[in-house]
Amino acid sequence: MNHNQLGRRTFLAASTAGTAALMLNQTKKGMAANEKLNIAFVGVGGRGSSLLRYVTRIPDYNIVAICDLRPERVARGIDTAKEETHNPKGYSDYRKMLETEKLDAVVVATEPANHGKCVIPALEMGLSCFSEKPMDTTVEKVDAVVKAARNSKGVYQAGFQRRYNPTYLKTMALAQSETYGQLTYFQGHWYFTGRPGAWVLDADISGGRLVEQACHHMDIMTWLMDGPPTVCQAMAAMTNPRTAPPLHRSEDHSSLNFLFPNGLMCSYTHFSCMPRALCGEKLWAFKDEAVIDLAGGVKHPIGEGKTESLAEETNYYMGEREQLESFARHIRNNETPLSNIETARISTLTAIMGRKAMYNREKVQFEPSQITWESLDSTTEPKSKL
Repeated sequence: MNHNQLGRRTFLAASTAGTAALMLNQTKKGMAANEKLNIAFVGVGGRGSSLLRYVTRIPDYNIVAICDLRPERVARGIDTAKEETHNPKGYSDYRKMLETEKLDAVVVATEPANHGKCVIPALEMGLSCFSEKPMDTTVEKVDAVVKAARNSKGVYQAGFQRRYNPTYLKTMALAQSETYGQLTYFQGHWYFTGRPGAWVLDADISGGRLVEQACHHMDIMTWLMDGPPTVCQAMAAMTNPRTAPPLHRSEDHSSLNFLFPNGLMCSYTHFSCMPRALCGEKLWAFKDEAVIDLAGGVKHPIGEGKTESLAEETNYYMGEREQLESFARHIRNNETPLSNIETARISTLTAIMGRKAMYNREKVQFEPSQITWESLDSTTEPKSKL
């Protein structure tokens, strides 16, 4: 662990203290339709800076604060915001930012293992939170965020942007309908050229590659199946180990099978170090009469017939602006997001389930196994998603 990681963990742990003292700073109520939402950013590294740039161009928001432990990131974020007439203050202390600023919402884009540490204090203050995926990296921490969100006056939205992607909204509706018959199977994969690096390599920070990245596809799978799996079988490996690796390493190759309550099976693979020509994502919903390529926006007939285009072929970035625009609407209308605490709970716990099935933490080794949803021992019971 480097000093920056140690400092971030120590600081964020301290930031959760004294939440009760911050309760005076509450979300605005009854705001005018044209009144801007005061929003702050926590974590403006690669992902956070990308979200920041989107928000600078959405007229619903007024960016008032940017927080990061690295001064150069704060300075860069302030410069980005000022390009679009925002004038935020910079902070390295998350708690001080919450005490000082009059906020309506917070965007959290730290490393996954620090999501809950930042989200929970804000939710307890009644602020709305947009948190990057996954919710967090352990069952216990996910449960803590769920409880805080369910009890908060603020809106919680998770960064599963595919739920705001027009292509997925159309293909998913067809896949879940009786058009082309009944759903029979799901298969998916996501292949990359590079290997996990930097903090992603440390599963204690990232949760592992499946949790940190492929949780997007776990979200698609559980959205399609309208709930969590009952059983998961998984295996994985780190085929490109580095010198002095972290104790608990992220996998770079994994293969998983899920069984759902309706008896339907789903298979999924997530590989790194692939030839560029083979890289990309595929998500196929198999039905009686056709296979719907959810990401490609295409229907492939089973038997006779022609391939039919259903929607624009998607990419990773589609839905990103839409989710942030919608976050403002959700706050103003106090409405449930499409990517809400209940859907995010299922998606994140499914990814954690996969990690637990492929990795034996006590032995510190990748080891194929089969586990059940019940064995996760989540303390939060499922609720209606909408």
